[in-house]
Amino acid sequence: MKVLFLYLKAFSFTGGIEKFNRSLLKALHELSVDGLIDADAISAYDIHTDEKYFPQLRFKGYGGGRERLLFVVIAFFKSFKYKTVILGHINLAVLGYWIKRINPSVRLIVVAHGIEVWKAHHGLKLKVLEVADSILAVSNFTKEQILSYNPTITPSKIRIFPNAIDPYTIIPTSFEKPEYLLKRYSLDRSTPVLLTVTRLAFSEKYKGYDKVIESMPALLGKHKNLKYLLCGMADQNEGIRIESLIERIHAAGSVKLLGFIKDSELLDHYLLADVFVMQSKKEGFGIVFIEALACGRKVIAGSKDGSSETLLNGQLGTLIDPDDSDQLVNAIEKALDNQNYNSLELQQRVIESFGFHRYKDRLSNYLAS
Repeated sequence: MKVLFLYLKAFSFTGGIEKFNRSLLKALHELSVDGLIDADAISAYDIHTDEKYFPQLRFKGYGGGRERLLFVVIAFFKSFKYKTVILGHINLAVLGYWIKRINPSVRLIVVAHGIEVWKAHHGLKLKVLEVADSILAVSNFTKEQILSYNPTITPSKIRIFPNAIDPYTIIPTSFEKPEYLLKRYSLDRSTPVLLTVTRLAFSEKYKGYDKVIESMPALLGKHKNLKYLLCGMADQNEGIRIESLIERIHAAGSVKLLGFIKDSELLDHYLLADVFVMQSKKEGFGIVFIEALACGRKVIAGSKDGSSETLLNGQLGTLIDPDDSDQLVNAIEKALDNQNYNSLELQQRVIESFGFHRYKDRLSNYLAS
């Protein structure tokens, strides 16, 4: 079976969708090596692949900018050689719709992640969801959001296809806090640490890290040495907002804004934490949760989005109302006080549910069905 994956970015940016795309590319390549499919990929923005994930010889990228129109034209005409076309994002709707319209026999699969599909769609975006043979939603929450806003879409064609731990993640065998990070951030090994890893965007005030900062005065009453490490690149306006909040509540000594964390140090930052907390309200899935769990860390997440499914409805972590500050404080205090948890068990359970082998098996089954 010849399969073509059309997507935006995987290697030229780092984020949840990009991590999903890397895993998908790796799974497509391995299934090709296994002789089950024959896969190629075309990107609107990537110029090169990482050969670990997908071979450059089976790939074409257009680097965005003025090349986007060329991407659309080339991808459209190349699609006629394939039995299955996977559309990596709803923003490629115009391409996916016309591929299906001109070549009805092609099997069109659309990937649905989160907020980009949680709305009432119109025009070609709605049409591509209607004509797609399958929609792969990263969570049941995303599926329900699609259907609630777009009732003309056939529910049975939306299948659940959750994210995965990156296939090249080096799963920790020790859960000790890294010494070099303790020194870098002037922390004692006994210092209790909260951690959030996310993008800090002024237009996206739903991640909940500002609520964690606001909770610090109450938390410091019981845990006087508590530190909150907030990781992620902030845009200018959000940086100003968060720094003003920290100053207003006099939390400069307990909150550290670490900025962008490079991939080579990301897992070590999870290990540095006692509790990973991100009570977001608009996560389609939340890859950061399974990354933290793979490092054996306790996790607190919001109960009103796809995070619930990532934590197996509370089996892998604590779910709270993201709008309830008292619940947040109580959950953090309980997590910090709880010393009777098994890091290895958490790690094993999240790998069993969201390891790359599961991701690859699901994709193989969906392509074969």
